[in-house]
Amino acid sequence: MSPVEIKICGITRVEDARAAIELGADMLGLNFYSLSPRCITLQQAQQIAHVVAGRARLVGVFVNMNVSEVQRIARAVPLDAVQLHGDESPAECEALAAEFPVIRALKVDKGFTEALAKEFASCNGLLLDAPSAGHGGSGKSFGWAAMQWESVRGAAPASKLFLAGGLHPGNVAGAIAIVHPDAVDVCSGVEASKGIKSFEKLSKFVAAVRVAERQEQ
Repeated sequence: MSPVEIKICGITRVEDARAAIELGADMLGLNFYSLSPRCITLQQAQQIAHVVAGRARLVGVFVNMNVSEVQRIARAVPLDAVQLHGDESPAECEALAAEFPVIRALKVDKGFTEALAKEFASCNGLLLDAPSAGHGGSGKSFGWAAMQWESVRGAAPASKLFLAGGLHPGNVAGAIAIVHPDAVDVCSGVEASKGIKSFEKLSKFVAAVRVAERQEQ
């Protein structure tokens, strides 16, 4: 099994970015959705980017923002990729993909089908998450075991598969064993409070992912 990439989302502080990188995170998520309690300013994002300095990839999380504004922020930070977590169309994804890798978040509810994944098959990654009013970060999960994962992969074979939604140190190993994702995405599951990460939870989460990798080999 290839190493599972780890994305720590909802980073709001420089010290949390440092901790996540030191523990082995591959990607850090910076939230630019104004209604999120983890939303940060461009200046905060630039401070984090200065500290990260290529040690991990920075992913900006956007919800129904104009493409030109996403581009402006992504260039100014600068970001390594953009994650679209709202109702963005395939055309909007393609427009952004001309300059940045795009991760398209998809809500796994009763209406989710492999055909939806196929609509966004040109994206660099597909992030499957539980539906929530706040567009992520709810700490809720969905029925991983009931999903036809091979069908999802077949619908978008060139896209990395990100698993999100309710992951935490106690369940991420089991989720990896079921889904075999390319990456796992965690936010509230490693927090001390909203927007503030717990070093202990971060450490346990990363350790659990690495144990799961060894068990899969």
